[in-house]
Amino acid sequence: MVKRVLIIAIVAAVIAAGAAYLLRPETGVPEAAPTEREMAASIGTDVMRHLHRGHVPGRSGEIMLVPKPHHFIIGDWDLTTLGSDTPTLSTSHPNPWAYLARVPIILYGDTVPRGRTIEESVDITQLAPTYARMVGFALDGTSAPLPGFDQLDPTPPKAIVTVVIDGGGWNALQEHPDSWPNMARLMREGTTFTNATIGSAPSVTGALHANFGTGTYPVTHRIPGNQMRGPDGKNHDTWQRNADPSFLEAPTLADLWDVANGNEAVIATVSYEGWHLGMIGHGAAFPKGDKDIAVLWELDEDAWWINENFYSLPAYLQETDISQLEAYEEQLDRRDHVEDGTWFGHTIEEIQEVNNQGKAVVRPGVPSFVRFTGDAVVEILRREPFGADGITDFYWIEMKMPDYAGHAWNVTNPEQADVIAETDAQIGRLVSELDNKLGEGRYVFAVSADHGQQPLPDLLGGWRINSNEIERDVESRFGTIVEKVTPSDIYFDVDVMEREGVRLADVARWLGTYTIGENIRDGAPGAENVPDARRDDKIFAGVFSTEFLANLSDQQIDSFGRGDYPQGDLTSPPQETGGIQAIP
Repeated sequence: MVKRVLIIAIVAAVIAAGAAYLLRPETGVPEAAPTEREMAASIGTDVMRHLHRGHVPGRSGEIMLVPKPHHFIIGDWDLTTLGSDTPTLSTSHPNPWAYLARVPIILYGDTVPRGRTIEESVDITQLAPTYARMVGFALDGTSAPLPGFDQLDPTPPKAIVTVVIDGGGWNALQEHPDSWPNMARLMREGTTFTNATIGSAPSVTGALHANFGTGTYPVTHRIPGNQMRGPDGKNHDTWQRNADPSFLEAPTLADLWDVANGNEAVIATVSYEGWHLGMIGHGAAFPKGDKDIAVLWELDEDAWWINENFYSLPAYLQETDISQLEAYEEQLDRRDHVEDGTWFGHTIEEIQEVNNQGKAVVRPGVPSFVRFTGDAVVEILRREPFGADGITDFYWIEMKMPDYAGHAWNVTNPEQADVIAETDAQIGRLVSELDNKLGEGRYVFAVSADHGQQPLPDLLGGWRINSNEIERDVESRFGTIVEKVTPSDIYFDVDVMEREGVRLADVARWLGTYTIGENIRDGAPGAENVPDARRDDKIFAGVFSTEFLANLSDQQIDSFGRGDYPQGDLTSPPQETGGIQAIP
């Protein structure tokens, strides 16, 4: 009897061990996993060049993620909304594809050629060196000036004013072509670059505003995005959540120009977050620099603010007139042409609502906030001595609201059209103010954007990628090695990886096989809504380790060619890539 029980126990143990073996998580790299070079060739030269420029070794994540077109990374999302009339609207936009990378560059002023459209491939880093040429200033180590600006007026402009529309890329403008008549007029009366891009990837605010200001790419100015690995090895906000420019390693044109002129130039910005300060630069943190004018919005306090260790907040904006913003919000109802006490169905209470962290949920993505920001922009222009001497002044303005609206309601919806329309109205207002203060045309006015926006993936065959599930699945396969997953990269505990013998290239190759089905959490409500035909679809076009990106040569990048994705063409004239068909 005892012997029989012992045999049964042994058999049960063997069966249990076999089951555990069969059910254990797989480890390592599957045989069919693509190499990083194969993924790069599939993506193509244009996008790989942007990725190479945008990756900052030691600061970016150790692996860069490139979702397929119209796929994007967010956190947990509600699968029960899939296929419903109320899809998840939240999106992210760090991806490198043409619909996010193509942006307008519009230049206007009496020294700017009128009615000219240029289709040559350019990018936003060429604005700063173009401005330097306009004022006769040597700016070394940057991109080349924009083509067509070799013959310039010998008298420098009194001021150069640049409006950067956050999320105002061509795809957002083309989605709502009747919403920007003032910009269309500037295009007709100035010079427009229809084949411009943001110059690097990922398409993240912090990196791209530094592209504008420095005339260089992240690999040079060292701001990889909104987050980075700091000198202490920890993950940080790139402006340290305190408008602190310490991590910006390249000078901006404004830094250099101001110091060269004894800090007599007016350097100013009205923006939204510290990430946008890369347009003007370091302020008093720059050697021999001073506290340039900088005005940001403090979301927790509903007030204008700045870090006054480095910049100056004008006295007339230190007391924020929130009642004026509330008055503008009361006027929203009339904008949607339906007198029902709401703006596109959103009540004033919803617009003013804060979350449990005390942050406004949608307030900055509404036309009332655009107008309120325009008030601050105009007040600075009126009160500060722009154009008062022979030194060209620089005014950089960031309009956050279209990006905020795109995240809240999606670029395809009517809320976005109205926010773009009010942004355009404030651009028209600013041009009129410049005419009044400086004299018609005695300035250069520019409009551009830091990226496009992500339409709903449901409309274009895309997929929302769950970043939390990526972390769980990476660690199930390779061990507890993940520090943070962002919408564009993964930060790893490299000490643990080295100790456990895990290679970044192996993780990258495995993620190159990662599917929609694998990205669905076990037992997730609504998982049955995912079509079986999509579960084996690969999520990523490419996944690249820091070693691979850092060691790419120009010759290797050129060898990748066109790639497999039409959205990876960033250099052909736009009519060949489904881009800008006509300017209104």
